[in-house]
Amino acid sequence: MVALGAWALWLRLRAQRLGQELAEATEHLTRVQKLGSLGEMAASFAHAFNDVLTPIIGRTQLVTQRVTDPQLREWLGTIERAALDGAQTVKRIQDFMRLRRDEALVPVDLGVVVKQALAATGTRRAGVRVEADLAPVPTISGDPLGLREAFGHLIVNAVEAVPDNGVVRVATRLEEGQAVVAISDTGNGMSPQTQGRMFEPFFTTKPGATGLGMCLAHGIVSRHGGQIEVDSGIGRGTTVRVMFPTEGVTRPRAPMLPRLAAGPTSPARCLVVDDDAQVRDMIRDILSNAGHKVVVAQVGADGVERFKADTAFDVIITDLAMPKLNGLQLARVCKTLRPNIPVVMLTGWGVLLTEEELSEHGVDEVLSKPVRMDQVLSTISAVRARASDAER
Repeated sequence: MVALGAWALWLRLRAQRLGQELAEATEHLTRVQKLGSLGEMAASFAHAFNDVLTPIIGRTQLVTQRVTDPQLREWLGTIERAALDGAQTVKRIQDFMRLRRDEALVPVDLGVVVKQALAATGTRRAGVRVEADLAPVPTISGDPLGLREAFGHLIVNAVEAVPDNGVVRVATRLEEGQAVVAISDTGNGMSPQTQGRMFEPFFTTKPGATGLGMCLAHGIVSRHGGQIEVDSGIGRGTTVRVMFPTEGVTRPRAPMLPRLAAGPTSPARCLVVDDDAQVRDMIRDILSNAGHKVVVAQVGADGVERFKADTAFDVIITDLAMPKLNGLQLARVCKTLRPNIPVVMLTGWGVLLTEEELSEHGVDEVLSKPVRMDQVLSTISAVRARASDAER
Protein backbone atom coordinates (compact mmCIF):
# COMPACT_ATOMS: atom_id res chain seq x y z
CA MET A 1 0.00 0.00 0.00
CA VAL A 2 2.83 2.40 0.87
CA ALA A 3 4.53 1.60 -2.42
CA LEU A 4 1.27 2.20 -4.30
CA GLY A 5 0.82 5.55 -2.54
CA ALA A 6 4.36 6.58 -3.41
CA TRP A 7 3.76 5.57 -7.00
CA ALA A 8 0.55 7.61 -7.12
CA LEU A 9 2.36 10.63 -5.65
CA TRP A 10 5.13 10.29 -8.24
CA LEU A 11 2.55 10.10 -11.04
CA ARG A 12 0.77 13.21 -9.75
CA LEU A 13 4.02 15.18 -9.49
CA ARG A 14 5.07 13.95 -12.91
CA ALA A 15 1.72 15.01 -14.38
CA GLN A 16 2.08 18.44 -12.80
CA ARG A 17 5.57 18.79 -14.22
CA LEU A 18 4.44 17.71 -17.70
CA GLY A 19 1.55 20.16 -17.48
CA GLN A 20 3.95 22.95 -16.59
CA GLU A 21 6.29 22.00 -19.46
CA LEU A 22 3.34 21.92 -21.87
CA ALA A 23 2.22 25.37 -20.72
CA GLU A 24 5.75 26.73 -21.16
CA ALA A 25 6.07 25.15 -24.60
CA THR A 26 2.68 26.55 -25.64
CA GLU A 27 3.67 30.02 -24.44
CA HIS A 28 6.98 29.78 -26.33
CA LEU A 29 5.19 28.65 -29.50
CA THR A 30 2.78 31.57 -29.21
CA ARG A 31 5.70 33.99 -28.95
CA VAL A 32 7.41 32.37 -31.94
CA GLN A 33 4.21 32.61 -34.01
CA LYS A 34 3.85 36.29 -33.09
CA LEU A 35 7.44 36.96 -34.11
CA GLY A 36 6.91 34.99 -37.32
CA SER A 37 3.93 37.15 -38.29
CA LEU A 38 5.88 40.25 -37.37
CA GLY A 39 8.79 38.97 -39.46
CA GLU A 40 6.58 38.71 -42.55
CA MET A 41 5.35 42.25 -41.96
CA ALA A 42 8.91 43.50 -41.39
CA ALA A 43 10.12 41.86 -44.59
CA SER A 44 7.47 43.63 -46.66
CA PHE A 45 8.15 46.91 -44.88
CA ALA A 46 11.92 46.64 -45.40
CA HIS A 47 11.56 45.91 -49.11
CA ALA A 48 9.12 48.76 -49.70
CA PHE A 49 11.06 51.28 -47.64
CA ASN A 50 14.39 50.38 -49.27
CA ASP A 51 12.80 50.96 -52.68
CA VAL A 52 11.66 54.40 -51.48
CA LEU A 53 15.09 55.32 -50.10
CA THR A 54 17.04 54.22 -53.18
CA PRO A 55 15.95 57.06 -55.52
CA ILE A 56 16.13 59.62 -52.69
CA ILE A 57 19.79 58.81 -51.99
CA GLY A 58 20.74 58.41 -55.65
CA ARG A 59 19.02 61.58 -56.85
CA THR A 60 20.44 63.60 -53.96
CA GLN A 61 23.96 62.50 -54.83
CA LEU A 62 23.44 63.28 -58.52
CA VAL A 63 22.13 66.78 -57.75
CA THR A 64 24.95 67.43 -55.27
CA GLN A 65 27.47 66.83 -58.06
CA ARG A 66 25.94 69.68 -60.08
CA VAL A 67 25.46 72.21 -57.28
CA THR A 68 28.15 74.66 -56.23
CA ASP A 69 26.22 76.82 -53.77
CA PRO A 70 27.53 75.91 -50.26
CA GLN A 71 24.13 76.36 -48.59
CA LEU A 72 22.39 74.11 -51.11
CA ARG A 73 25.12 71.47 -50.80
CA GLU A 74 24.71 71.55 -47.01
CA TRP A 75 20.94 71.04 -47.31
CA LEU A 76 21.41 68.22 -49.79
CA GLY A 77 23.90 66.61 -47.42
CA THR A 78 21.28 66.77 -44.66
CA ILE A 79 18.75 65.02 -46.91
CA GLU A 80 21.27 62.32 -47.81
CA ARG A 81 22.26 61.71 -44.18
CA ALA A 82 18.60 61.45 -43.14
CA ALA A 83 17.96 58.88 -45.88
CA LEU A 84 21.06 56.89 -44.90
CA ASP A 85 19.92 56.96 -41.26
CA GLY A 86 16.59 55.54 -42.43
CA ALA A 87 18.46 52.79 -44.27
CA GLN A 88 20.31 51.88 -41.06
CA THR A 89 17.00 51.67 -39.20
CA VAL A 90 15.67 49.25 -41.81
CA LYS A 91 18.86 47.22 -41.55
CA ARG A 92 18.43 46.90 -37.78
CA ILE A 93 14.88 45.64 -38.28
CA GLN A 94 16.14 43.13 -40.85
CA ASP A 95 18.89 42.05 -38.46
CA PHE A 96 16.37 41.53 -35.66
CA MET A 97 14.07 39.49 -37.87
CA ARG A 98 17.06 37.60 -39.31
CA LEU A 99 16.13 38.74 -42.81
CA ARG A 100 19.73 39.44 -43.84
CA ARG A 101 22.62 37.08 -44.44
CA ASP A 102 25.12 39.55 -45.84
CA GLU A 103 27.13 39.96 -42.64
CA ALA A 104 30.19 37.70 -42.52
CA LEU A 105 30.93 36.00 -39.20
CA VAL A 106 34.48 36.22 -37.85
CA PRO A 107 36.19 34.89 -34.70
CA VAL A 108 35.02 37.09 -31.83
CA ASP A 109 36.55 37.52 -28.37
CA LEU A 110 33.50 37.95 -26.15
CA GLY A 111 35.58 39.60 -23.44
CA VAL A 112 36.62 42.37 -25.81
CA VAL A 113 33.07 42.87 -27.10
CA VAL A 114 31.65 43.01 -23.57
CA LYS A 115 34.32 45.54 -22.53
CA GLN A 116 33.36 47.72 -25.48
CA ALA A 117 29.68 47.48 -24.59
CA LEU A 118 30.47 48.36 -20.97
CA ALA A 119 32.53 51.35 -22.03
CA ALA A 120 29.65 52.62 -24.15
CA THR A 121 26.79 51.98 -21.74
CA GLY A 122 28.01 51.16 -18.24
CA THR A 123 28.20 54.73 -16.96
CA ARG A 124 24.80 55.96 -18.14
CA ARG A 125 23.59 56.53 -14.57
CA ALA A 126 25.46 58.17 -11.74
CA GLY A 127 25.31 56.20 -8.52
CA VAL A 128 25.05 52.80 -10.19
CA ARG A 129 28.10 50.59 -9.76
CA VAL A 130 28.97 48.33 -12.68
CA GLU A 131 31.30 45.44 -11.89
CA ALA A 132 33.00 43.19 -14.44
CA ASP A 133 34.45 39.71 -13.97
CA LEU A 134 35.57 38.70 -17.43
CA ALA A 135 37.14 35.26 -17.33
CA PRO A 136 38.75 34.02 -20.58
CA VAL A 137 36.38 32.11 -22.85
CA PRO A 138 36.93 30.53 -26.29
CA THR A 139 36.18 32.69 -29.29
CA ILE A 140 32.86 32.30 -31.05
CA SER A 141 31.83 32.91 -34.65
CA GLY A 142 30.00 36.19 -34.81
CA ASP A 143 29.45 39.74 -35.95
CA PRO A 144 31.27 41.87 -33.34
CA LEU A 145 29.24 45.02 -34.03
CA GLY A 146 25.95 43.17 -33.70
CA LEU A 147 27.05 41.43 -30.51
CA ARG A 148 28.23 44.70 -29.01
CA GLU A 149 24.80 46.19 -29.73
CA ALA A 150 23.07 43.19 -28.14
CA PHE A 151 25.15 43.36 -24.95
CA GLY A 152 24.69 47.12 -24.90
CA HIS A 153 20.91 46.72 -24.81
CA LEU A 154 21.12 44.08 -22.06
CA ILE A 155 23.49 46.17 -19.93
CA VAL A 156 21.41 49.33 -20.34
CA ASN A 157 18.30 47.39 -19.34
CA ALA A 158 20.06 46.19 -16.18
CA VAL A 159 21.43 49.65 -15.32
CA GLU A 160 18.00 51.22 -15.71
CA ALA A 161 16.40 48.51 -13.55
CA VAL A 162 18.39 49.18 -10.37
CA PRO A 163 17.75 51.95 -7.83
CA ASP A 164 20.36 54.52 -6.85
CA ASN A 165 23.44 52.85 -5.34
CA GLY A 166 22.46 49.64 -7.11
CA VAL A 167 24.91 47.18 -8.62
CA VAL A 168 25.14 45.58 -12.05
CA ARG A 169 27.54 42.67 -12.48
CA VAL A 170 28.75 41.41 -15.85
CA ALA A 171 30.69 38.16 -16.07
CA THR A 172 32.02 35.84 -18.76
CA ARG A 173 32.74 32.17 -18.17
CA LEU A 174 32.85 28.77 -19.83
CA GLU A 175 30.06 26.37 -18.88
CA GLU A 176 29.66 22.89 -20.37
CA GLY A 177 31.31 23.84 -23.64
CA GLN A 178 29.39 27.09 -24.01
CA ALA A 179 30.64 30.66 -23.75
CA VAL A 180 28.39 32.44 -21.26
CA VAL A 181 27.87 36.13 -20.59
CA ALA A 182 25.89 36.72 -17.39
CA ILE A 183 24.41 40.13 -16.55
CA SER A 184 22.98 40.46 -13.03
CA ASP A 185 21.36 43.42 -11.31
CA THR A 186 20.14 44.26 -7.81
CA GLY A 187 16.89 45.77 -9.03
CA ASN A 188 13.37 44.88 -7.96
CA GLY A 189 13.13 41.96 -10.36
CA MET A 190 10.27 41.04 -12.67
CA SER A 191 6.95 39.31 -12.29
CA PRO A 192 6.43 36.12 -14.30
CA GLN A 193 4.12 38.07 -16.63
CA THR A 194 6.74 40.73 -17.38
CA GLN A 195 9.48 38.12 -17.72
CA GLY A 196 7.39 36.23 -20.26
CA ARG A 197 6.99 39.31 -22.44
CA MET A 198 10.34 41.05 -22.04
CA PHE A 199 11.58 40.07 -25.52
CA GLU A 200 8.36 40.99 -27.33
CA PRO A 201 8.68 43.89 -29.78
CA PHE A 202 7.38 47.18 -28.37
CA PHE A 203 6.78 45.77 -24.89
CA THR A 204 8.19 48.03 -22.19
CA THR A 205 7.60 49.00 -18.58
CA LYS A 206 9.61 52.22 -18.90
CA PRO A 207 7.81 55.47 -19.83
CA GLY A 208 9.15 56.91 -23.06
CA ALA A 209 11.03 53.75 -24.08
CA THR A 210 10.54 52.14 -27.50
CA GLY A 211 10.39 48.55 -26.31
CA LEU A 212 12.78 47.43 -29.05
CA GLY A 213 16.11 47.07 -27.23
CA MET A 214 15.50 43.67 -25.67
CA CYS A 215 13.89 42.16 -28.75
CA LEU A 216 16.78 43.42 -30.88
CA ALA A 217 19.21 41.78 -28.45
CA HIS A 218 17.24 38.54 -28.62
CA GLY A 219 17.26 38.59 -32.42
CA ILE A 220 21.01 39.19 -32.62
CA VAL A 221 21.78 36.42 -30.12
CA SER A 222 19.48 33.98 -31.93
CA ARG A 223 21.12 34.83 -35.25
CA HIS A 224 24.42 33.72 -33.71
CA GLY A 225 23.00 30.37 -32.64
CA GLY A 226 22.86 31.53 -29.01
CA GLN A 227 20.23 31.36 -26.29
CA ILE A 228 19.10 33.69 -23.52
CA GLU A 229 17.95 32.48 -20.10
CA VAL A 230 16.35 34.82 -17.57
CA ASP A 231 16.15 34.24 -13.82
CA SER A 232 14.14 36.90 -12.03
CA GLY A 233 11.66 37.41 -9.23
CA ILE A 234 10.06 40.28 -7.40
CA GLY A 235 12.45 41.54 -4.73
CA ARG A 236 15.50 39.52 -5.81
CA GLY A 237 16.80 41.18 -8.97
CA THR A 238 17.43 39.68 -12.37
CA THR A 239 20.13 37.59 -14.02
CA VAL A 240 20.28 37.28 -17.80
CA ARG A 241 22.52 34.52 -19.14
CA VAL A 242 23.53 34.63 -22.80
CA MET A 243 24.99 31.34 -24.04
CA PHE A 244 26.85 30.71 -27.30
CA PRO A 245 28.23 27.48 -28.77
CA THR A 246 32.00 27.64 -29.09
CA GLU A 247 32.24 25.19 -31.96
CA GLY A 248 30.13 23.91 -34.82
CA VAL A 249 28.68 27.33 -35.61
CA THR A 250 27.86 27.71 -39.29
CA ARG A 251 29.91 30.52 -40.73
CA PRO A 252 28.27 32.32 -43.66
CA ARG A 253 30.49 33.21 -46.54
CA ALA A 254 31.74 36.76 -46.75
CA PRO A 255 29.33 39.05 -48.61
CA MET A 256 29.76 39.52 -52.32
CA LEU A 257 31.28 42.98 -52.30
CA PRO A 258 32.73 44.78 -55.28
CA ARG A 259 36.38 43.97 -55.83
CA LEU A 260 38.02 47.24 -56.70
CA ALA A 261 40.24 46.00 -59.48
CA ALA A 262 40.86 48.44 -62.27
CA GLY A 263 38.16 47.77 -64.83
CA PRO A 264 37.83 48.80 -68.46
CA THR A 265 37.72 52.57 -68.76
CA SER A 266 35.55 52.66 -71.90
CA PRO A 267 31.82 53.32 -71.50
CA ALA A 268 29.82 50.19 -70.77
CA ARG A 269 26.61 49.11 -72.49
CA CYS A 270 24.27 48.41 -69.58
CA LEU A 271 20.87 46.72 -69.50
CA VAL A 272 18.88 47.92 -66.47
CA VAL A 273 15.79 45.88 -65.50
CA ASP A 274 13.50 47.00 -62.65
CA ASP A 275 9.72 47.17 -62.37
CA ASP A 276 9.96 50.22 -60.09
CA ALA A 277 10.23 53.25 -62.38
CA GLN A 278 11.81 55.45 -59.70
CA VAL A 279 14.63 52.98 -59.04
CA ARG A 280 15.06 52.07 -62.71
CA ASP A 281 15.36 55.69 -63.84
CA MET A 282 17.70 56.56 -60.98
CA ILE A 283 20.10 53.72 -61.88
CA ARG A 284 19.89 54.77 -65.54
CA ASP A 285 20.77 58.36 -64.68
CA ILE A 286 23.69 57.37 -62.43
CA LEU A 287 25.17 55.24 -65.22
CA SER A 288 24.46 57.78 -67.97
CA ASN A 289 25.96 60.57 -65.90
CA ALA A 290 29.16 58.50 -65.64
CA GLY A 291 29.31 58.11 -69.43
CA HIS A 292 27.81 54.63 -69.77
CA LYS A 293 25.21 53.73 -72.42
CA VAL A 294 21.98 52.42 -70.91
CA VAL A 295 18.97 50.47 -72.15
CA VAL A 296 16.10 49.99 -69.68
CA ALA A 297 13.45 47.30 -69.36
CA GLN A 298 10.36 47.50 -67.16
CA VAL A 299 9.95 43.82 -66.22
CA GLY A 300 11.95 40.61 -66.36
CA ALA A 301 10.37 39.27 -69.54
CA ASP A 302 11.03 42.58 -71.31
CA GLY A 303 14.65 42.41 -70.15
CA VAL A 304 15.09 38.91 -71.57
CA GLU A 305 13.62 39.98 -74.93
CA ARG A 306 15.96 42.97 -75.12
CA PHE A 307 18.94 40.76 -74.33
CA LYS A 308 17.91 38.16 -76.90
CA ALA A 309 17.72 40.92 -79.51
CA ASP A 310 21.19 42.21 -78.62
CA THR A 311 23.55 40.12 -76.47
CA ALA A 312 26.42 42.61 -76.80
CA PHE A 313 25.75 44.30 -73.46
CA ASP A 314 28.68 44.64 -71.07
CA VAL A 315 26.62 44.18 -67.89
CA ILE A 316 23.07 43.53 -66.71
CA ILE A 317 21.69 45.25 -63.61
CA THR A 318 18.42 43.66 -62.50
CA ASP A 319 16.04 43.87 -59.58
CA LEU A 320 15.34 40.65 -57.67
CA ALA A 321 11.61 40.91 -56.92
CA MET A 322 9.69 41.39 -60.17
CA PRO A 323 6.35 39.92 -61.28
CA LYS A 324 6.23 36.79 -63.45
CA LEU A 325 9.98 36.62 -64.16
CA ASN A 326 12.20 37.59 -61.22
CA GLY A 327 15.84 38.65 -61.24
CA LEU A 328 17.22 35.17 -60.56
CA GLN A 329 15.23 33.69 -63.44
CA LEU A 330 16.35 36.51 -65.73
CA ALA A 331 19.99 35.91 -64.77
CA ARG A 332 19.73 32.18 -65.57
CA VAL A 333 18.16 32.83 -68.99
CA CYS A 334 20.72 35.49 -69.95
CA LYS A 335 23.64 33.35 -68.76
CA THR A 336 22.32 30.52 -70.95
CA LEU A 337 22.41 32.85 -73.94
CA ARG A 338 25.83 34.28 -73.03
CA PRO A 339 27.61 32.63 -70.08
CA ASN A 340 30.16 35.41 -69.55
CA ILE A 341 27.71 38.32 -69.23
CA PRO A 342 28.15 39.93 -65.78
CA VAL A 343 24.90 40.17 -63.80
CA VAL A 344 24.44 42.54 -60.86
CA MET A 345 21.31 42.03 -58.76
CA LEU A 346 19.57 44.75 -56.75
CA THR A 347 17.45 43.71 -53.78
CA GLY A 348 15.52 45.41 -51.03
CA TRP A 349 15.09 42.15 -49.11
CA GLY A 350 18.65 41.76 -47.87
CA VAL A 351 20.97 39.04 -49.16
CA LEU A 352 19.01 35.84 -48.56
CA LEU A 353 21.20 33.47 -50.58
CA THR A 354 24.76 32.30 -50.08
CA GLU A 355 27.49 33.15 -52.56
CA GLU A 356 27.35 29.60 -53.96
CA GLU A 357 23.57 29.81 -54.46
CA LEU A 358 23.85 33.18 -56.19
CA SER A 359 26.57 31.82 -58.45
CA GLU A 360 24.37 28.86 -59.38
CA HIS A 361 21.68 31.31 -60.49
CA GLY A 362 24.19 33.29 -62.57
CA VAL A 363 24.46 36.33 -60.29
CA ASP A 364 27.94 37.88 -60.06
CA GLU A 365 27.28 40.64 -57.51
CA VAL A 366 24.50 41.74 -55.18
CA LEU A 367 23.73 45.31 -54.12
CA SER A 368 21.35 45.71 -51.20
CA LYS A 369 19.02 48.68 -51.54
CA PRO A 370 19.24 51.53 -50.88
CA VAL A 371 22.32 51.85 -53.06
CA ARG A 372 24.69 54.79 -53.29
CA MET A 373 26.08 56.17 -56.52
CA ASP A 374 29.64 55.10 -55.70
CA GLN A 375 28.46 51.54 -54.98
CA VAL A 376 26.77 51.25 -58.36
CA LEU A 377 29.74 52.60 -60.30
CA SER A 378 32.41 50.63 -58.43
CA THR A 379 30.40 47.43 -58.84
CA ILE A 380 30.07 47.95 -62.59
CA SER A 381 33.83 48.50 -62.78
CA ALA A 382 34.52 45.40 -60.68
CA VAL A 383 32.35 42.96 -62.64
CA ARG A 384 33.69 44.27 -65.95
CA ALA A 385 37.26 43.80 -64.69
CA ARG A 386 36.57 40.19 -63.70
CA ALA A 387 34.82 39.46 -66.99
CA SER A 388 37.76 40.96 -68.88
CA ASP A 389 40.25 38.87 -66.89
CA ALA A 390 38.23 35.70 -67.52
CA GLU A 391 38.31 36.24 -71.27
CA ARG A 392 42.12 36.54 -71.41
